[in-house]
Order: sequence, then C-alpha cells, then structure tokens
Amino acid sequence: METLSGPVLILAGAGSGKTRVLTFRTANLIAQGLANPEEILAVTFTNKAAREMESRIQDLLRKIGIPVHGRLWISTFHSICARILREHIHLLDYQPFFGIYDNSDQLSMIKKVMTALNLDEKTFPAKGFQARINAAKTEAQTPDDVRNKRHIMDEVSHKVYEQYEIEMKRANSLDFGDLLFKTYVLFNDYPVVLEAYQNRFKYLMVDEYQDTNRIQYLLVQKLASRHSNLCVVGDEDQSIYSWRGADITNILSFERDFPDAKVVKLEQNYRSTKTIIQAATQVIKNNTQRKNKTLFTENDDGDAIIVREENNEYDEARYVVKEVETLMNEGEFSYQDFAIFYRTNAQSRVLEEQFRARGIPYKIVGGMKFYERMEIKDIVAYMKLVLNPSDDIAFKRVINVPTRGIGKTTVDRIEELAAQKSVSMVEGAAFAVDHRELNVAAIRKTREFLLLLQSLREKARTMKLTEFYHAILDETGYVKRLKEEDNPEADSRIENLEEFDNAIAKFEEERGEEGTLQSFLEEMALVQDADDIEEGQTSVTMMTLHISKGLEFPVVFIVGMEESLFPSGRAVEDQDPFALEEERRLCYVGMTRAEKKLTLTYARTRKVWGSEQMNPPSRFLKEIPKQFVDFQSSLSRPRFMQGFSATNHEGMVGQGYKKHPLMGDDGFGAMPDYEEFGDESFDDSRGAGALKKGMKVRHPTYGAGTIYQTEGSGADLKVSVVFGDNTIKKFVAKYARLERLS
Repeated sequence: METLSGPVLILAGAGSGKTRVLTFRTANLIAQGLANPEEILAVTFTNKAAREMESRIQDLLRKIGIPVHGRLWISTFHSICARILREHIHLLDYQPFFGIYDNSDQLSMIKKVMTALNLDEKTFPAKGFQARINAAKTEAQTPDDVRNKRHIMDEVSHKVYEQYEIEMKRANSLDFGDLLFKTYVLFNDYPVVLEAYQNRFKYLMVDEYQDTNRIQYLLVQKLASRHSNLCVVGDEDQSIYSWRGADITNILSFERDFPDAKVVKLEQNYRSTKTIIQAATQVIKNNTQRKNKTLFTENDDGDAIIVREENNEYDEARYVVKEVETLMNEGEFSYQDFAIFYRTNAQSRVLEEQFRARGIPYKIVGGMKFYERMEIKDIVAYMKLVLNPSDDIAFKRVINVPTRGIGKTTVDRIEELAAQKSVSMVEGAAFAVDHRELNVAAIRKTREFLLLLQSLREKARTMKLTEFYHAILDETGYVKRLKEEDNPEADSRIENLEEFDNAIAKFEEERGEEGTLQSFLEEMALVQDADDIEEGQTSVTMMTLHISKGLEFPVVFIVGMEESLFPSGRAVEDQDPFALEEERRLCYVGMTRAEKKLTLTYARTRKVWGSEQMNPPSRFLKEIPKQFVDFQSSLSRPRFMQGFSATNHEGMVGQGYKKHPLMGDDGFGAMPDYEEFGDESFDDSRGAGALKKGMKVRHPTYGAGTIYQTEGSGADLKVSVVFGDNTIKKFVAKYARLERLS
C-alpha cells in the first residue's frame, strides 16, 4: 500500500486479506524509517489477532534484514488502556496495583451495593443494574453525567451506579468498562498525559473498525487528533455487534470525521467460490447502511448453494449429520473442514444428539455443551434434589437460585449442622429451622425453600416429566427472574430452557411409561460422560453466527433459516428499521465463511416451549438469485417453496397456496392457504364455547390471532393459530388458554 500518511479508510470485504494489508503497512512504516516500532499503535479486537500480526511483522522485517528495536504496541483496546493506566492511574486517586473485576466480580460488587441501599433483588435484578452501568460507561457517562438523564438511567439505577463507583474505588479495582472509560477520563482531566501519547503514537491503526463502540471511537479520535495518521480497516457489511455497543456509523462517517481521508476498497475475495460470493453479495445489497462496494473472486464457480427444506428440527439435524457422513465417505474432506452455524445457542441441542448417535466428533466454539450450561445445570439440580434429598451438591447449588436471600453464612451453618448430625443438608436445614439455629429471617427463608422442595416432591410423584419441568420453572420463578433482567444474556438463557423443554418432551415421547424422572437423569449422566472428545481428534465445529466472524471452513451449514428465528423475532418486531439490516449482515457473514460448499436449511415446523411453530422460510433465502440455488426438500409436497430449483423460479405457488406477505411476488416462501384445511370444530372443555376455523382468539403470551386449522377431537384435539406477526403456532386445545374474541 502506497498511502502511509494521513487518514485512510480501508474497506476490506470478506476474505479480502485485510490482516495481510495491516501487516505489510506496519512493516513498511518501519522499513522506510517513518516510525520506530514504539511509535506505531495497532489496535485489534482479539489477543490472538494481535499475536499473529506481531509475529508476521517481525518475520517480514527479518526477511528484508531490518532489526526491530523497541516494542510494538499491537494489542486490544482493553490491554492498551490497562497499560496506560498502570502508569498514570494514581492521577485518578487509584493505586497502581489496581485489580480488574470480571463480570462475576462486578455482579458481586453490585449486589453488595444493593444490600447497602436496601434494594431487594427480587424487585431489582442485579444484572439489570450491571447492564445499565456498563452501557453508561460505553457512552462515556459518569454518575454525574446521567444524574438528570432519565432516558439513559432511572433514579434507582443512578443511585446504584453512584455508590458502585465509590465502592470500586475503595476496593482499588476497575471493571472491564473502566479500563476504557477511566483512560478517557484521564485524557480529559490531564491534557498533558494525552499530549504525551499523541506525540508517542505517530501512526495509529485500528482493525475491525465497524465493531468499535462509542468509548472506543472517542479514544481513537483523541489519540489521532495530533498527527491524523489514522488508518482504519473494516467492513460495514460485517457489523454484527450492536447488541454489545458497536456503532456502525463510526465506519460509515469516517469521511465526515476526516474530510481528506483516502478510501481504499479491497473487493477481491480469495476464500470462496464465485457462486457463494455472488449470492452473498446479492443478499447484502438489500441493506441501506453500507458503502458502495461489490465483492468479486477469480476462484471457480463451484457448486450451487443447497437450500434444504425439512419437516422439523430433528429431521433437519439428521439431514446435516447425514451430509457430513456422505462427504466424509467421499474422501475429499476431514471432520475439521465442516462447520455448522445457528442463530441461537439453543439450536445446538438436537445437532449434538445426532452427532453423538452417529459417533461423529464435534466441538462447540464459544460456549459450553448444551447440558453443561448454567441454567440447565440449575434445573437439573432441582430434579436431582427432588429425586434424591441426600444430594448435598445439588442442595448447595439451588438453595439460593434464583436469589431468595439465603446467604453464605446460613448455608455454612446448615452444612455444619448436617455434618454434626451425620445427615444430609436437607435434613440439616430442617433441624436448623425446627431448633431455631438460624436468625429469624434465615429461618423463614430456609423454611420457604424446604416447603418448595416438598411441593415439588409431591408433584413429581403424580406429574408427567414435562409437566414437572414446568412446575419447577413456575414454582422457583426461574424464568420470571430471567425476564426481569431484560438483557441479551437472559434472553439466551430462556431460549436454552425452551430447548430443554423440547428435549424432555422428546425423551418422554420416545420412552413412554419408562420416561420417568429417574431414567431421564440417568440418561443425562451417560450423555455427559460420553461427550468428551479425545485431545487432538479432529471434529466438526458448531457455533453461533456471531462467533463465526473471522473464521473460514471448506463446508458450511447454516441451520434454522426461518422467519422469527433468523431473522430473529425481536428484529422482525423491532421498530428500528436497521434491526433487520444487522440480521442480514449476520447472514452475509455466515455465508462468506464457506470456501467450497454452502448449505442453508429450514424446518417446516419447530417446537418452542412444547408448541409447534410454523414460520415461513427466512426472507434472506428469497434474496438469493435463483441461478445460485439448488432447492431440495424431503417432503412429498413442499409446504413453503414448492417448485423452487436452481433453474426454475416459476410456478412456486401451487394449488392451495398463497404468498406470505413478507415474501416477493415470485412466491418464494409461499404459505399454506388457510382455505385448504378442513372445517372441524370442537367444544372447548374449559367452557369458552365452540372454537372453529376462522374464529378470532387471544393467547396470553402471543396475543390476538385467527384459528385456521383443527386436528383430532376430544382430549387429543389440536388447534393451529396464525398470529399478527404471521407466525403459526399449534396448541393442544385443552391446554391452549385461548380466549374467544367477539
């Protein structure tokens, strides 16, 4: 690259070699004598990327015989700021040996503050405060800044934030957000310190600029303002982290911030086939928040993109696993060549089951296996404790989950009494309550917990496994508390609990009368024992689409390509017109990870909380031109994409079908015509009167809708309802809780 001075914006499309550009630019600056290593600041988003870049730069300079004198400043935002603060934090009244709190430590501190402020966590979830405090710091807002800004933070949250900052300083500690925010405060309060770093860093480079948030943007602007030798690299089409504060306008507005900036476009993709690149390009062109660039490649055309329709999520998983086996048997690929992407972590469960059943090694990147996730282990601990009251490990895990005000002192005392009496902790707790071995409040809360266990134990004797699972969630308030947190992490955990519901229902269906609580827990234990994969063994990779960015695989499957799943229901319902654009960028990222083969799958029906949903195929499928797609279906009569193929986009709306309002005139994604179904009706056993096709009803969770199909009769009768967002859900009539609307 020839332009080394002044502001530069490098728009680097997927697979265009941006890491190579940054590496050569840095080496060139040093080789030409424009800067010493310590005068160049390169910011990356992962430590791994920083290490790779530094290694490549040193290798390049060694090859041309230039020794490296001085330390390269190549690191993440957080590491760079920590390094600056180590030297100057005394100016902010901290000691240089300050601690750094992770998310768990931070949450503990917030709970300590809440206790001091007499805030009940049942009313005010601590994670809600945590999310608001972190958001304020991302926006560079101190407690004083947000004092009268109720659109940023409510009065109670402000009090917690204010006291939290006092306690953190008293602990001489910073949280992750502080590393950036306190550096910004340092630069604002001590211009001489800022000037020293401005003079030190003659050249500044920032990778993945589309993923920078507000505080990162402000730090970059301050550091680059003296020399203006700022080079940023990124791709607005791959901006997928707004939920954690990333602001796409940072890259879109670069030329406004630096009117004399030179813009360089890297549009040649070296990774994927022409078919994949052209298809992905046509999808992303539907976005408005983007620069005018078009990827191209000189690679071969490659295979058509397979769009596969399956009946349900289990058939979808079986198809994916069978395809992996088929391609492996052909001898061209190894297990590590395969990747499966999904929109939510919960989708991994059915895939894991199929891979285990077929003996295919797999690994999940960026998260633990489904049954090892905290929320799953919490609920399983309740199950274990109900079945076996002597299980002290389960007791200690759930006695205060969700939070019910039973602290460590109480738990320690119960454990001590149980040891003295040589009984279980459940019995020890009962003894402590009966003999008043605890304080009044602890006695009351412990008694309530024991009564909860007794109630669950009684229900376990009479309820089916799925009903008992719901009883645990309801009586413990587990899901209710997660909903109160109202943040992406809580949403993800709820989705995992929904998927666990499906797993239990599937087990119960397959085992019949043998599907007991005990047999389920036994099978879970065996599944976990068999889950380990030998070190060094190659395996299929599974991950969410968000984690896939920056990776590449010869063969990629993207599963769950359905409206309300991908794009997500939240994005579809969001009033922000750009929410769907971020979902489309996520689709683009997933598609462009594939080197040779790409398969996109969707299911006709998918269970959520035990109810069947029928959502149309993702709108992103429709946006792929027909010449790039090979449509396949395992159904004798494809419900959604009848007649679609790589060469034929016509005649997709067959008899009895009509177009879904989200889809185009070509009929892609056609929905079943409601008139094709029978006119069965039934008497509602709950006394609401006869329900029949065409009737308007209201569901307590999903709102108003219209009945368009009924199946069966009596206790087995099922009713399908289309709701206002065009999703279709099927319910068992006697449990549906449907209210007739006039």
